[in-house]
Amino acid sequence: MAGRDDIEARVRSIYDIRKNGDLDGVMATFTSDARFRMAGHPELAPMTALVQGAAQLRELMQQFIAVWDWQDYHIQRVLVDGDRAAVYSRGTMYFGPKRVPIDTETFDLLALKDGKIADFVQFCDTHMAAKAMATAA
Repeated sequence: MAGRDDIEARVRSIYDIRKNGDLDGVMATFTSDARFRMAGHPELAPMTALVQGAAQLRELMQQFIAVWDWQDYHIQRVLVDGDRAAVYSRGTMYFGPKRVPIDTETFDLLALKDGKIADFVQFCDTHMAAKAMATAA
């Protein structure tokens, strides 16, 4: 297991790759059997549905990269406990072709394996996200 500072540096580099919109780079940050879900009520599915494995994850990340711009969204704090990290971020995200600005915060829980994300749970204002997606469409 890497040290706390190494884990934090790795997490920050993963988020930078996501900001740059490099799909192959993003996929390289996940294990082949990684799990991703946005925490929220099942009625908000498919937004809150569990995604697992490289094929499903690639499709989801491709969709995220196509519609979300994270350039003005920044990590505020990374907490590390062993091979797990909690990431608090805030700022402005832009959604869709109309670039609808969304000032918000997120809290992510990550489990890492060999420097890659094995499990990712994101906590966000799902009501706001659902509303933005409906408005920007």
